[in-house]
Amino acid sequence: MRWLRTSIAMLALSLLVAPARAATTPPPSDFASVPLGTSLHDLKQRHPEVARNPDSDRRFQVYQTLALKGLDSKSPVAFSIYKGRVVGGQVMLDSNNARYWYDAMVEKYGKPDSCTYCTDPELVSANWMWGNGVRLHIGGEMLTLLTEEGATQRQAWLERDSASADNGDEESDLGETAHPVVHAKATIKKKKSAKATASANQPPPTKWDIYYANAKARFSRIMGWSK
Repeated sequence: MRWLRTSIAMLALSLLVAPARAATTPPPSDFASVPLGTSLHDLKQRHPEVARNPDSDRRFQVYQTLALKGLDSKSPVAFSIYKGRVVGGQVMLDSNNARYWYDAMVEKYGKPDSCTYCTDPELVSANWMWGNGVRLHIGGEMLTLLTEEGATQRQAWLERDSASADNGDEESDLGETAHPVVHAKATIKKKKSAKATASANQPPPTKWDIYYANAKARFSRIMGWSK
């Protein structure tokens, strides 16, 4: 898909290089109507449809859904989580929702600081940047909004070797109490059994799973973790 081939490289560059100008409107205080800084617990209470991306780890997580409830335009949305708080997120764009999201961002934040193909929401590449480090990018069939810390931590997550990472799970993300320690052999057997059960019941990967897996694989190849 075109969004998969182009969005990863474009996004990395656009989020790390600030535009020459800064947006004059107040900086974003929310992403997809969820306030920045919202706890993961509150996000799950508000949007129980979001699920943890399998490439998340203990330091940075993505909670995603193919159709976030409450939006005027049906859209796949992914929230970026760092230290248990929302630090931004992404929206997949296509011919059905690209116009809605671009117009909504212009109406809310004014004209972008930089823009090409501005009259075509499916081809547009637009950037907004604020003095507090929040940045918004539309391009490569993706909308991305991140705080400065969120952008830094997302980049670090993409560059981490998933094979060696301690990925954690939703319980650890929420800070729930760890389970009592049991005998090592019993723990290994339980983990193997749980892994086999999870693999058997695992649903097919979503568009978000494929996107983030490819994003991490790209950095893995660059860093020499895989061929």
